[in-house]
Amino acid sequence: MSSKNNPINNLNIMVQKACREKPKYMLPPARVDSKNRYTDNGDGTVTDKKTGLIWLKNANAFGRQDWYSAQKFASQMADGQYYLCDGSEPGVWRLPTKNEWQTMLDMRYKWPALSNAAGTAHWTEGEPFVGVQSSGYWSATTLAFAESYAWYVALFHGKIFNAPKTFTRYLWLVRDG
Repeated sequence: MSSKNNPINNLNIMVQKACREKPKYMLPPARVDSKNRYTDNGDGTVTDKKTGLIWLKNANAFGRQDWYSAQKFASQMADGQYYLCDGSEPGVWRLPTKNEWQTMLDMRYKWPALSNAAGTAHWTEGEPFVGVQSSGYWSATTLAFAESYAWYVALFHGKIFNAPKTFTRYLWLVRDG
């Protein structure tokens, strides 16, 4: 099938066009509140003011993947894909490290172990993220003693485990701010 008739390619072209013409079209406008830990940037990303990391707003944009596929998706992610209108280029997105996941977790909460934008209550859909799964999410961190294993966070309770890289987990991408 030629790229011209490829439905995925056509969807990406439509998203890119929407980003150019109406950057805020697909997502709610950014909520600016200096007291909040998280800021919805209105471009498909959320900034964590505590760490400076920029997270993809949609925590379930890619579904479940093995670790190797997750790394490939991350390296290819860019503006105009998956409702992203932030001007980013391929190569800037990645999986969060094990340590970065630990800063994201809020152990006061379960199902998932995340807080809302202000950091004062349990996360709810759209506050500030969408599509969060109370399941396992890959980290970029490989086990030092077992190269074929990587760490992942179980968001239902916030604990971190390891698994073979061939297992499937969700991926939630970040980039440096």
